[in-house]
Amino acid sequence: MKFSAKTKVATLSIVLNSFLFILKLGMGLLSGSIALIADAIHSSTDIVSSIALLIGVKISNRKSQNFPFGLYKVENLIAVGISFIIFLTGYEIFREIFFERRYFHLTHPYIAMASAGIAACSSYLFSTYEIKMGKIENSPALKADGRHIRMDAVVSAVVFLGLVGSLFDFPAEKAATVIVIAFILKAGWDILLESVRVLLDASIDAQTLTRIREIISAHPAITDIREIIGRNSGSFTFIEGTLIVNAKDFAHAHRIIEEITEKVRSQVPQADRIVLHYEPTVKETFAIAAMLTDDSHWRVSEHFGEAPYIGWIEIHRGNNRILRMETTPNPFTHLERGKGIRVAEHLTSKGVDVVLTREPFHGKGPEYVLSSQNVKVIKIDAEAIDTNLIAQIYRRETGRELTMDNTLTIPTPPSTSG
Repeated sequence: MKFSAKTKVATLSIVLNSFLFILKLGMGLLSGSIALIADAIHSSTDIVSSIALLIGVKISNRKSQNFPFGLYKVENLIAVGISFIIFLTGYEIFREIFFERRYFHLTHPYIAMASAGIAACSSYLFSTYEIKMGKIENSPALKADGRHIRMDAVVSAVVFLGLVGSLFDFPAEKAATVIVIAFILKAGWDILLESVRVLLDASIDAQTLTRIREIISAHPAITDIREIIGRNSGSFTFIEGTLIVNAKDFAHAHRIIEEITEKVRSQVPQADRIVLHYEPTVKETFAIAAMLTDDSHWRVSEHFGEAPYIGWIEIHRGNNRILRMETTPNPFTHLERGKGIRVAEHLTSKGVDVVLTREPFHGKGPEYVLSSQNVKVIKIDAEAIDTNLIAQIYRRETGRELTMDNTLTIPTPPSTSG
């Protein structure tokens, strides 16, 4: 759809410039206005420019074996060509006014004035539309052609003022022309500079780059952004980066990168290619959590969100020893609703690898929260957690043997029999 819209605008540009060429040339010959005839000659170059624009936007999205990244930059090449046409326009007007010194007698000044007025108004209105569409479609070629046609509107306005001045024998044409030439050269320089920056793979604007960084940083699994770069190619933006991802394994890291890529693409519509390399954070520890009924004997609660305590066990992957064992109060028991989800979010924020529970919660909120961060939920039948159970889980999940000579051990709860 984007390219059909650009093609439509480019076609309308050809139609407008053809109409203006016929109008200016016909009325210039009829009225005897050399300024209008010169403006008509200038409009003939606009027709060539508009045809080049149409060709550019039609082929810019094509890809081939030789151009696997597409021909997006054709639009920027077209914009460079348009900038030089704008420079040539300024030069031609300057030469015509200050060096040619040709004089013609106006036979029908009001016809010439009406033609120049119609040309100025129609050019200005269409340029406003084309620049707006160029921004919507993010097309450098449409924006460049729109600025070019706006300069045409200014030129026609100068012709109109010169014709008005001729009625009162007031030589306003040269002074007005100098001002117009300055605007023309400024517009041409801006288009040339912007297009050359893209052709030389200069970075995208700082605002867009900052927005992309904010989107990436908002993901809880991203611990660092090593590099983010972007460049424009025609209407589109290419983004590359290297991220540090807090993931349990490469499959988990890959899912995180896919989530971030889709979010960037949805919020930066002109992004065409997004290549994000990732380096998983190397976790030195393996963390287990469980919902407990007490803070001393590690009895597992039958309720997830309403359990009064959370037990934390952290094992060093290098020496396979238990580094930390502690219990903390559940900070969400006071909530009337959503306790389970808040606890799940709390556990994932602490980098837990495994959650032990006696309560199955398939299809419930906590399961979605934990699974989205690749936290494994293991249902156990034991009423309490002991060191042997932790050793079994650690062996099954990591393939390592827990070092049992550690002085940190889980106290065995008193027997509930008899």
